[in-house]
Amino acid sequence: MGQIISAHTIPTRKHHCKTCPFLDTGWTDVRPLLTERALTGATPICHSTGEDALVKSQGPAQICRGARDFQIQYFYRIRFLGAPTDEAWEAKRKELGI
Repeated sequence: MGQIISAHTIPTRKHHCKTCPFLDTGWTDVRPLLTERALTGATPICHSTGEDALVKSQGPAQICRGARDFQIQYFYRIRFLGAPTDEAWEAKRKELGI
């Protein structure tokens, strides 16, 4: 396993990688694990990025786009975020001082 990285210090991927577990054509067998982690405080890092990439690395570690979209949708639906956007996520993070 790789090192623990603070989720607000690394960027979120702009798009899903080709094998993103949150795409129907991706590695969907690990989606339940990632959704659980995404809601319990461990924002998943894209498996295509960083030093421990499971597939050919696409650069430095980045937050999984699919996991972040899942988080955003969840927190929007429970009315914790005002909009289902990256901007609303960042605003709430700053509001909370994290």
